[in-house]
Amino acid sequence: MQQGRQSAKEAVLNRLLKNNDFPAMTNTVSLINKFKETEDASVSEFANLVLKDHALTSKVLKLVNSVSFSQFGEVTTISRAIILLGFENIKNLALTLMLFDHLQRSSSNSDLVDTIVKSFYSGILAQKIAQETGFADREESFLCSLFHTFGKIMISFSWPEKVHEIKVFGQEKAVSEELAALSVLGAPYEDFGMTIAKGWNFPSRIVQSMHRMRGKEISGNPGELDRLNSIATFSNEVTGILASAAGQKERQERIEKLITSFKEHYGNLRGKLSGIISSSLQDLVEYSSIFNFDLRSVPFSKQLLGGVEEGTASGAVGRDTRSFDELAESLGTIDALLESERKETPESIFTEGIQDINKSILSNFSLNDIIRVALETMYRGMQVSGMSNVLFFIKDTKLPAMSVRFGFGSGIEEIKKWFMINYVESKDLFSISILKQKDLVIKTIDDPEIRGLLPEWYQIRVSPRIFVILLPITINNKPIGMFYLEGDREGFVKITGSHFNYLKIIRDQTVMAIRQKQGY
Repeated sequence: MQQGRQSAKEAVLNRLLKNNDFPAMTNTVSLINKFKETEDASVSEFANLVLKDHALTSKVLKLVNSVSFSQFGEVTTISRAIILLGFENIKNLALTLMLFDHLQRSSSNSDLVDTIVKSFYSGILAQKIAQETGFADREESFLCSLFHTFGKIMISFSWPEKVHEIKVFGQEKAVSEELAALSVLGAPYEDFGMTIAKGWNFPSRIVQSMHRMRGKEISGNPGELDRLNSIATFSNEVTGILASAAGQKERQERIEKLITSFKEHYGNLRGKLSGIISSSLQDLVEYSSIFNFDLRSVPFSKQLLGGVEEGTASGAVGRDTRSFDELAESLGTIDALLESERKETPESIFTEGIQDINKSILSNFSLNDIIRVALETMYRGMQVSGMSNVLFFIKDTKLPAMSVRFGFGSGIEEIKKWFMINYVESKDLFSISILKQKDLVIKTIDDPEIRGLLPEWYQIRVSPRIFVILLPITINNKPIGMFYLEGDREGFVKITGSHFNYLKIIRDQTVMAIRQKQGY
């Protein structure tokens, strides 16, 4: 029997792994998971990867600024989001966005979208429960709960007919979805999710949280990983009840029974959970615009809205007295409002980024963190010109030379290998800018007079069709560093005087941060 189930499980896994979209998803996950929090350069590389994808940048910032993460105040740069939420959390959020966006674009399966929406609702619910109880970390609770049903998500994506077969089997045999999946697939959903996630090098916390915690495993003194597993299981169980219960009475009875099972962990939620359920729905509406969910066409959200309406009528959930049709219509109104948000402009990016830099300085963040926020603001603000690279040079502690410390754009790691400025032994543009403390703007480096001032090693490695901006950093007449910006010369005409002014403000903020951090 055991051998037969193992064979059945392997057959399903082989079917999943042979899906044509698996290589693309594997590349996406591997690309994100290669970055390590312990490596300072890795943080910059990761931020650079996100910034190259404008849609991903926008989604990550919308998610960070959503109601669920509002305790941090407005965040307008990826670099500051990493400072506030931690590198691993932002990395995993970006991974979630990229992976789930791929799943949705590659499939029109309604069961898959329904399962994904349930997962996000469970994540929101877990985050709120964590905040209410202090039982586990809020951000990790969100991610672990969101990926708790990863196995079902992947099977819904790769083999949707099996999910339908499981549903029919459960109805005919009057058994739970878990038992139905075990019978049809030869193993529970979680086995497939954990196997795939381990193969993709998912964080161990997320992998372990895919396990459905059962009665005997609910200990009165859980460790950190058990807490995340518990809150992921509990929030997804609540979501399952909301999705399947026939009416408010059944829903309340089943949730009460669930709380009793988890009384060691969530006994103090009695009387509070209905309000958390209702407010989580409101947050799901906000998330729907970020992940492009049409909640009005998703069975779970329609069921949830119906439950809110019924619960409101009996005084059990919230205070919203609108009918189901009115609530459903309001979703469209909110989506329209979110879609009509003002578009990002260079001015808005610069002004908001400058505020982020100020907040970072006042919050006593590290100098490297502040410089990354400054670089990112320059990079995104100058995209109007088709900006390609923004670099920050730092002086060598012993030599009159500068090398690239951080950068955003294309081929940054390769550029770091050759771009080193010796500003004493040569009479070039870099030396003039650094030693004479001059902000230089070169509209095109292809000008004969300009080319005579460029080092040969530089000319052979860069395109002649670029403009260059040099903003040296000097403190007490001592060269400290420099900002270097380059872009296609055809885009130079789009740069205004105010853009240059913003760049100088950011450079001056960096000088202030260096003075403060280094004691100049």
